[in-house]
Amino acid sequence: MSVIIGYYGKNGAVIAGDRRNILFRGDPKKREELEKKLYSGELKSDEELIRAAKDLGINIHIDDEKIKVRKIEDVLVGEVSSIGAESKRRRMYITKGKCAIIDILNDTITNKSIREGSSIVVFGNKYIKNLVQQELVKYKNKILKMSILEIKNLFEEILKNCNNPTVSKKYDVFYTVNCSKNFEETIENDIKDLFNYRNELNKKMFEFGKIMTIVNKIANEGEIGTIKNGKLVLNDDHIAIDKVCPNPKLFTEIEVEGNFEDGDIVVIENGNMKIKGKNENITTKYIVCKK
Repeated sequence: MSVIIGYYGKNGAVIAGDRRNILFRGDPKKREELEKKLYSGELKSDEELIRAAKDLGINIHIDDEKIKVRKIEDVLVGEVSSIGAESKRRRMYITKGKCAIIDILNDTITNKSIREGSSIVVFGNKYIKNLVQQELVKYKNKILKMSILEIKNLFEEILKNCNNPTVSKKYDVFYTVNCSKNFEETIENDIKDLFNYRNELNKKMFEFGKIMTIVNKIANEGEIGTIKNGKLVLNDDHIAIDKVCPNPKLFTEIEVEGNFEDGDIVVIENGNMKIKGKNENITTKYIVCKK
């Protein structure tokens, strides 16, 4: 769900990209059928896409706020991506007279090519690429004579006329008339930032997973322990923590408050801690979980 057009030449560089991102949820075979209709150009509008998705029982979410092109000093960057079981990205980096195309799978660069001179690069699904290239062909003898602002205006016009449910009405355009003095270094640093971001994201997801595991283990029914020497000594299948976090402190016996005696069995009923067989609630600052 993308279209990105990049130009680089002796007069500078221009990049333009839409903002559409579509999420699909449902049966994989039905989803594949919907995507085939979408990428073949059979579906001509958002309404047709929504109707086709409904007919196939596929839930879709259309978002037109995904930024796909940006500018780092005199380097213009565009990215299309597919995020599923694996993260696949294709990036173009362009500056005056230079272009780099880089394919990234998860945290590995699988392909990198550097080009110099003048050319136009188009990212997108096959149908959209054909539409864009049909428009560009009309100007093939003029583009090299155009100014950067004229090329910018041309790319904007092409995006405006891409009436297809894989492309948003919103778009972003950047340009430069300068050649980056640190082209490859800028690329290297930008990809390093991506890998660092993914690493931090993976850490957060791992920590979030640990937190959710703890939340799902919080005891809310059944016997949890016995009062001994004025404290609650937990059964072998329970543990207490000081707080819900990725690495809480663990306790096998904890302080409690209330009306109790040694030997009392402590239970949790409907989330409330009580003395078994008595109508006595007790409290603690700790959180009791199943092991």
